[in-house]
Amino acid sequence: MLYITAVLLVISTTIHTWEYYLFNKSSPDDHATLKWGWYFSANSVFIALLWSFMLYWIFDPDSTQNAYLVMFICACFIISSAPILSSFFPAYLLFAVTFSLPLIIIWITSDNSQYQLIGILELVELILMITFSYWINRTWRKSINLQFENLDLVESLQVQKNAADQANMAKSRFLAAASHDLRQPLHALTLFTAVLDEAVEQPKIRRVIGQINMSVKALENLFNALLDISQLDAGVLKPEKTNFDLQALFSKLANDYGPQARKKSVDLLCCSCPYTLYTDESLLEQILRNYISNAIRYTDAGAVEVSCDVDTTSIRINVTDTGVGIPEHEQQAIFDEFYQLDNPERDRSKGLGLGLAIVQRTAKLLGHTISVQSKPGEGSTFTITVARSTVDTASDALPPTDHMDNKQINKTRPMVLVIDDEASVRQGTQDLLELWGCKVLTATDKTEALAVLRQKNQMPDGIIADYRLREQQTGVEAIHAIHTEYNKDIPALIVTGDIATEHLLEVNKSGFQVLHKPVAPLKLRTFVHQIQMRQKNHIPQP
Repeated sequence: MLYITAVLLVISTTIHTWEYYLFNKSSPDDHATLKWGWYFSANSVFIALLWSFMLYWIFDPDSTQNAYLVMFICACFIISSAPILSSFFPAYLLFAVTFSLPLIIIWITSDNSQYQLIGILELVELILMITFSYWINRTWRKSINLQFENLDLVESLQVQKNAADQANMAKSRFLAAASHDLRQPLHALTLFTAVLDEAVEQPKIRRVIGQINMSVKALENLFNALLDISQLDAGVLKPEKTNFDLQALFSKLANDYGPQARKKSVDLLCCSCPYTLYTDESLLEQILRNYISNAIRYTDAGAVEVSCDVDTTSIRINVTDTGVGIPEHEQQAIFDEFYQLDNPERDRSKGLGLGLAIVQRTAKLLGHTISVQSKPGEGSTFTITVARSTVDTASDALPPTDHMDNKQINKTRPMVLVIDDEASVRQGTQDLLELWGCKVLTATDKTEALAVLRQKNQMPDGIIADYRLREQQTGVEAIHAIHTEYNKDIPALIVTGDIATEHLLEVNKSGFQVLHKPVAPLKLRTFVHQIQMRQKNHIPQP
């Protein structure tokens, strides 16, 4: 009989293992899972009966040592099965009760007091282990529920992240489209205003033109702020670090912002800092300009001071004001895009709220550290820490020319090809270039440009092309086609109103000079001057 029980035990254990294997391979729903649990419980009951029968078979009532051995085996089975079967509590409950209860009844009903004590101990153990199994099952179910909740949370967060990414992409596409479409008429307005500025001499009309120029300049500054953010996000700006004199930069900033400070009765103080830095001068200048313009804007009385603290390897540049100050909880938020203090009405004179966002991105690009310390009502100090140069003095450089007179342009009449699909921009560019003594050909796209050049049978001395042309063409493609036509790298300038990241990257990779709409007439004149100098000196094409 014992052998038959052992064989049945092996068979039932094999079935038990096979059920577990089939359950893991399947993907049951809640109802099917419960059904598998009861199958598992039924087989556990059968195995418990077999083990209980085997223990009863080897139990010898006349041997106390045998009784203790059986009790020990029974206790081991009750304890060891708890971690295995507690995942489905009814399985453990049925197994433990079926396995131990017959032996417990035999011991408790015995006339032997020792056996009665063993039975009571086993009963207590059974109750404790059932309770323990219940808590194991409860903890296990909580952990499973928590895991599913976490999975749901992760999925929900992923959905929200995707939605945020889509919204951000939609915002970028909107800004890119709006920027391009708005820059086109603004660029044309800049060109026509420049023509008037060159041609008109009556003082009253020139004052009106001056007011128009101021309005155009304000719009240009707003667009350029959006462009700076887009360029930094696109990664098209590459720092060009050089050694330069910090004091010269301070003098330039004092000269540029002095009138603005005096207009508000604010003292602009630039301390003496006769040191040489190693960084990108233009990008550092952009950071300091944002610092100083903000300091003046938010200071109604007192002073704005630009100073520096020096150690052996670096220089910390400070811009300190006596303005309104910044609450501590807003000192990080001010570096977010479009965030402004005390400007709920979005006063245009206070900018777009992009200056410090540009500062943060630019400083990260340069590898410099920025910080802010401020107290409401007392003022603020914005800093940037820059590496000192390893050379004693920076190379002298000529200051940039703010103005280029017509007399400076060589009298040779270069032929410039203008490619733009906007009629007003073509006309404005043509009028301005002809006023500067250029011969001008215009076209709307690559095909028309090649046709016009073939008709004139003349190679252009320079090309000015809009980036985005009609029928999905680009100015880069048009310039390459003309270079191929003449087998020469003719000086070319890309003019664009795009701020889309992919377009900025493509323009940057083209290698051509790039100007962003609205283009200042001085920059166009500089390009024409470069062409004329090339003609004058007979510089061969690169």
